[in-house]
Amino acid sequence: MRQAVMIAAVLLWVYGCSIVQEPLKSGQSHPKAAPTPQMFILESDGQRWSVDLREFGYDGIDPTTLNRGAFHTWLKRVEERVYRPPQNARFVNRSVQPHQNGRKLDQQKIDDWLDNIHEYVNRTLPVPYRTLYPSITTEILEQIKEKRIGRYSTLYNPHHANRAHNIWLSAKAIDYHVVDVGEVFSFNQVVGPRTVARGYKPAPVIVRGEYTEGVGGGICQTSSTLFNAVDQAGLRIIQRVSHSKEVTYVPVGRDATVSWGGADFRFQNQLNQPVLIVTHARYGRLTVSIYGPEEIRNQPHPVPEAPRQIPESEKVPPNQPKPLEKKSEYEESPIPPSELPRSYGQEGTESTSLGYARVG
Repeated sequence: MRQAVMIAAVLLWVYGCSIVQEPLKSGQSHPKAAPTPQMFILESDGQRWSVDLREFGYDGIDPTTLNRGAFHTWLKRVEERVYRPPQNARFVNRSVQPHQNGRKLDQQKIDDWLDNIHEYVNRTLPVPYRTLYPSITTEILEQIKEKRIGRYSTLYNPHHANRAHNIWLSAKAIDYHVVDVGEVFSFNQVVGPRTVARGYKPAPVIVRGEYTEGVGGGICQTSSTLFNAVDQAGLRIIQRVSHSKEVTYVPVGRDATVSWGGADFRFQNQLNQPVLIVTHARYGRLTVSIYGPEEIRNQPHPVPEAPRQIPESEKVPPNQPKPLEKKSEYEESPIPPSELPRSYGQEGTESTSLGYARVG
């Protein structure tokens, strides 16, 4: 028994000595465990973004040690990924398509978190959002036809099939088009190129000296009818070009010629509510009406009536093209947003690519 105890003591001494650490050299210290990560984690729509706040100077205790400027630079990348712009309500085939709210990252909320950052590190946090409301909501479109503020009609010969078709096609392009507060309407931009591929037809005719533009001939009657309706409604004319020759579907000096890549007709809605353009082109009569909600405030202008007889016309030989000419051009600068009426959708708004987006 004594012999066994002695053997055990010897083994303990041998193996015990083998695990003793070597003495530290001068200036050395025992290695410390790695500091606990201070992860800031955001999550949205199945995506996750994380960063160790120690990269921005955070010491794990004092929130003021965090370099917020550097942190916001990192947060900017997250903000760009989660941003959703609001979508205005719109008309498709004269039916209202509902608006869609947008969203943006709520940076103020995150800054509040940073004030007590120790409560939020190493946790997965949902991205906080602020809702962006579009300037034209479904409710606005449902009320936009309550009040007619302008209307103008012109006559054309329905037996000139190609020209009548071009008038109908260009009128359809602007039918139920909404012009928001402050927006500038461009006839060329909205109607687009007048090409055979887009359904326009050659119309080699003139009306008492008005030369057509070949493919798409007749659309100047659409733009001229629109001009008179817009002018009657009291909207701000930005650009208008007159023909160099007399036309018979509107009074002298009341025309607005257009050509793709050239003359354009533009106006601005400087009123306090959006406006709606409505067109009808049937049986030789083109009518353009301008509507707005009941709350719209406008100052109508008197405009002379259009001739009541179908304009005379004559054909132009296709092999003798003649260019359109203009005798005068009227052009103004749009009213800046700061000078527009503030009663519609501007209090507490932010500017977006779609116009004014209300933030809530």
